[in-house]
Amino acid sequence: MFFADPPRTQFDLNFSVLGIPVRVHPMFWLVCLLLGGDRDVGAALRWVGVVFVSILVHEMGHALVARSYGANPWITLYSFGGLASYRGARTDTKSSIAITLAGPMAGFLFAGLIAAAIIATRHRIDFFGSMIGTGSPLENENVRQIVFQLLYVNIFWGLVNLLPVFPLDGGQISMSLFQAFNPREGAAQALWLSVIVAAAVATASFVLRHDYFLALFFGYMAYSSYALLTGGFGPRR
Repeated sequence: MFFADPPRTQFDLNFSVLGIPVRVHPMFWLVCLLLGGDRDVGAALRWVGVVFVSILVHEMGHALVARSYGANPWITLYSFGGLASYRGARTDTKSSIAITLAGPMAGFLFAGLIAAAIIATRHRIDFFGSMIGTGSPLENENVRQIVFQLLYVNIFWGLVNLLPVFPLDGGQISMSLFQAFNPREGAAQALWLSVIVAAAVATASFVLRHDYFLALFFGYMAYSSYALLTGGFGPRR
C-alpha cells in the first residue's frame, strides 16, 4: 500500500458495512464542508451526506474486491477522500489493478442505479445539458439537488480519479502496468507521466476554468509525484 491510516482520535466515527470496518476521521467532515463552498446549513448537510455516501461506495468497491482475493480489508475516510487498506492477500498485477479499478467502477454503478431509478419512476433530470429520463421533472428541489450531486460526484470524480496521476487510482493502475512491463524503469516512467498529466490539468484548470482549487490540487499532485521521483521512488538500478 502507498498510504498510511491517519492517527486515531477520540472523535472518530466507527462502524462496519457488510462486515468491513469503517472509520471516519473528523477531518473528513471539515474538508467536505470546505469543498461545499458557501451554502446554507441545509444545503451544506446535504452535500456532506452526498460526499460521505459516494466516497463510502467507492471505498467499498476496493474493499469488497480485495476481500474476494482473500484479503482482510478496512476503510478510513479522512481529509480529501478515503482509503481502503487490506492485508493477508498475495496480489499480482492483475488482481492489484482489479482492486484499484473497483473503486471508480462502484461509483459508476451507483450512478447508473440512480439514473435507472429516475427512469423507472418516470421522472427526468437535466444533467449538464443531457436529460436523464423522459417523465416529469423532480418536483422537490432538495431531492433534485441531492440526485444531481450524487450523479456529479460518482461520475465526474470517478473519471478524474482515473487520470494517470499518482496517487489517484488511475496513477496506481499506470504504476502497476509500467512496473509489470518494465520492472527497472517502470516506476520512474509512471511518475513522469503523473507529473506531466497533473501539471497539464492544473494549468488548464487555472487558465481556462479559473478553478483555483482544482489547479492547486493537481499542482500539488504534480509536485508530490516529482518529489517521489527525485526522492528514491525512481528507476531500479
